[in-house]
Amino acid sequence: MSSELRVDKIIPTSGVPTGGGGGIVQVVFAQTNAATSQTNAATTQTTLFFTNLQATITPKFSTSKILVKVNQNYNLHVASDAQMQANFFICNTSGTILQGGSPNFDQIRLKNIQAHAGTHSIDFLHSPNTTSAFTYKVYGNNYYCSSGTSTLDVHTGSRANAFSTMTLMEVSA
Repeated sequence: MSSELRVDKIIPTSGVPTGGGGGIVQVVFAQTNAATSQTNAATTQTTLFFTNLQATITPKFSTSKILVKVNQNYNLHVASDAQMQANFFICNTSGTILQGGSPNFDQIRLKNIQAHAGTHSIDFLHSPNTTSAFTYKVYGNNYYCSSGTSTLDVHTGSRANAFSTMTLMEVSA
C-alpha cells in the first residue's frame, strides 16, 4: 500500500513566524567552476563582475519566500603584503543587488597578506512576489587594494577544481 499527500501550502499550526515562512515547497541546486577574475590597481573598484554562479526558480505561489544559500569559492592575491577587500552580492538577472545589509554586500577584508583562498557563504531570504521564473546571480568586486595590483579569482589557478554552489528553496508564506 502506498500513500501520497498533496498540499498547496505547508504552514505550522502555530502560524508563520515573523520574517520566516512555513514549509519547503521546492528546491533548486546549481554549481559551477567556470573561471573569471577582476584586477584592482591600488584603488577603490566599484564595478561588479559576474562570478558565473546562478540559479533560476519558478515559485509556485507569489506569496512564497526564496531562501538563497551561496557558497562562493575565491582566491584574492597581490604581489606583496597589502590590505585587500573583496565583496560578493546576490543580484537579479540584470545585476541589481538584492540582499540587504549595510551597505548591501558581504565582504572579505584582509590585512598585511599576499594571498587568501576560501569559500564565502551568503544566506539571504527574498520575497520575489511572482510566479514567473526568477534568476539569482552572484556578482563580486575586487573593491580595494592598498598597494600593487590585486586579483580576485573565481575558479582559476589553484581553485580551478573548486565548485561554487547555490541552493534556492521556496518557502511557503
